[in-house]
Amino acid sequence: MTARKPKDEISRLLDSFQEEEVLEEKMEGFTAQKRRQDRMQRASRQTVEPEPVQNETNDTIVLRPEPKKTESAGTTVMFDPEKIEEEDTDTNKTVVINDNEIQSLLDEDKPPKLRREVVSHGGSSHRKESGPHKKPTKKKGLSPAAIAGIVIAALVVVGVIGFGAYALINSGKEDKTEEVTKKQKRAYDSIVDWLDSLTGDDYDGIEDWEEDYDSLTKEQKKKLNDYFEKITGSTFDELLAKAKSDSKKDSSNNNAKIAELKAQLKSLQSQLSDAQSDLNDANSRLSSAQNDYDNWNNKLSTWQNTNAQLEQKQTELSTLEARMKELQNIPADQISEEELTELTQSYKKQASLQQEISNLQGQLNGIGDYSSIQSHVNSASSEVSQAQSDVDSAQSTIDQLTSQIQEVQDRIDALES
Repeated sequence: MTARKPKDEISRLLDSFQEEEVLEEKMEGFTAQKRRQDRMQRASRQTVEPEPVQNETNDTIVLRPEPKKTESAGTTVMFDPEKIEEEDTDTNKTVVINDNEIQSLLDEDKPPKLRREVVSHGGSSHRKESGPHKKPTKKKGLSPAAIAGIVIAALVVVGVIGFGAYALINSGKEDKTEEVTKKQKRAYDSIVDWLDSLTGDDYDGIEDWEEDYDSLTKEQKKKLNDYFEKITGSTFDELLAKAKSDSKKDSSNNNAKIAELKAQLKSLQSQLSDAQSDLNDANSRLSSAQNDYDNWNNKLSTWQNTNAQLEQKQTELSTLEARMKELQNIPADQISEEELTELTQSYKKQASLQQEISNLQGQLNGIGDYSSIQSHVNSASSEVSQAQSDVDSAQSTIDQLTSQIQEVQDRIDALES
């Protein structure tokens, strides 16, 4: 019922505006038709301009035109241009038509009887009623009723727009309120879930829930505090205040701890620098020992290879000389041609082998004594092992110092956060 009532009032008001518009359209059409009739009458007969008469009491005298006899049909009528009435453009004249006259004219379908009121500078007015041959002057302004209707229509339109905007805003507020309510419920449930997940009396992290707690309604806060007090013996506000107090106390001790840890960190970093230098030195010694070992080991390998070749040639020479001795023991009348040729070639090969053996022996002498070379190899190998041990030790020290430095730095970061 409440929603339909404003609509009914608006409909009635709009209907009244339509009726006024129809009335104005009828009046304009009627006036235009009357003007055409007046022009046709003036063209068909000569009119006499009535003279207005004003009495001493400033009352309006209505003058009516006297009927004129027109010429008989077929005669020519002459018009005096000066006697043809011009349209009155005096801006001081006002057309007055009341509502009752308009309604009666519309009902009876009669031409309007217009009254002209001429206002003089002295404040007196002359009112006259024009005859049907006078062209009425219509005021272009709107009537008070039309103006009032327009104002009312504007107010109604503004009211409708305002009502729509109000409804839209309220709808947005309701949606926003619903969203806020959902967020508050989620915040409440999250805090309860956090409390239920705790297994001991350590309530670290309660400060992380302060923002969610602040977003709750007064009723939700009371209900949550009651639940906290039932589970922990303290309300959420009390636990939060205690956590903040503990944080302040811890903060007062943090600076001293941080300073101590930073001093420790500086010492560890210095030790790390020394360990890095030791590692560099160990790597340098290892590289030198490795090169020395490689050189002596190469000499040893060369000596061993040369000695093996020498032994091989010596074995070949021994075998050759043994065969030569067999051939030499054969009697001259019994030795065959092939055996004689073999003996001849054996002498040549013997000389070649003896030369190769001599060269290989010279190479061995140039490489050095085997025992000395082997001793250097063993010594270089020991140096390599020692250098490698130093490298491993320095690297282990670096790894330990790096781990300790990271641990101290993490503690510092935790205290500063």
